[in-house]
Amino acid sequence: MARHLVAANLAGHDSHGVQRLAQYVAQIDAGTLIPDARARTVRESPVLALFDAHRGFAHPAVWEACGWAMTRAGESGIAAAAVRHANHVGRLGDYTERVAQSGLIGVLTLGIAGEGAGLAAPFGGASRFLGTNPWSIGLPAAGGDPFVMDFASTTVAEGKVRVAAASGRQVPEGALLDVQGRPTRDPERLYEGGSLTLLGGVVAGHKGYGLSLAAALLGALAIVDDPEPSPAGTMSGPPPNPDYAAGVFLAVVDPEWFGGRQAYARLVARISDQARAFEGVLVPGDPERLERRRRQREGIQLPGPTWQELAGLGERFGVPLPAA
Repeated sequence: MARHLVAANLAGHDSHGVQRLAQYVAQIDAGTLIPDARARTVRESPVLALFDAHRGFAHPAVWEACGWAMTRAGESGIAAAAVRHANHVGRLGDYTERVAQSGLIGVLTLGIAGEGAGLAAPFGGASRFLGTNPWSIGLPAAGGDPFVMDFASTTVAEGKVRVAAASGRQVPEGALLDVQGRPTRDPERLYEGGSLTLLGGVVAGHKGYGLSLAAALLGALAIVDDPEPSPAGTMSGPPPNPDYAAGVFLAVVDPEWFGGRQAYARLVARISDQARAFEGVLVPGDPERLERRRRQREGIQLPGPTWQELAGLGERFGVPLPAA
């Protein structure tokens, strides 16, 4: 958990970093997160597995599923797994980057869909029906700089709306709808019953909608026969309607079975370098690497409120903060 959270900060994604500790403690206090729960395998075949996180921390549960799939993909060329009853999964790119660094291809998605679920409205609608439902793909590249795509299927992530609200700033045009379904730039409207819009906006929002709904329906493989249905905490809380789709889905592919890991990694690196040759162009994964190098030199700067939250948690649990 500590490694994952700090890695998110180092990569420049503070919304998924140590500031999440206060959220996790609140979930533990509320009984929706069971801190000592451990993931268990519900069933498995040579290339498929279903894991149950038992409402514990999702980070080790999802990484256990990734590790299982990596091992089986090395034996059979491909493997897939689903995880149910997971809480906040964290930064998806952290998992797929680690898979790619091992020479394998990783695909990871999660989501929730159902009446009243999440914070996003379906394309053409005005009421909440979807989570932010992110996707991530990691591809190995020769030289150690893998391709790592990681994005939510909403126009902006909820965390960025929260930052805008705290800073007194507006959100970008087309990112939010108010409770009546009207476009708004006021971040406070989201927390008054509004909703996030999906990637593509009014012109191509059907594409973001398709990605978002697919994420939820793939994740729903985890709950098809769930004897105790309950949405994962990462999906912005349970919808009032029990007819929902929610879960984590991942797949790992070994390029060795398609002509060789090294040959494929050289191909990814070659195409990536061609893209970078255009002035001002980066490849997915580059922004995080650049920010990681900078923060490893200069340190991670935490906002005052986050530091105070950590100080409060430290006082509560008898863990003193390091000296400034």
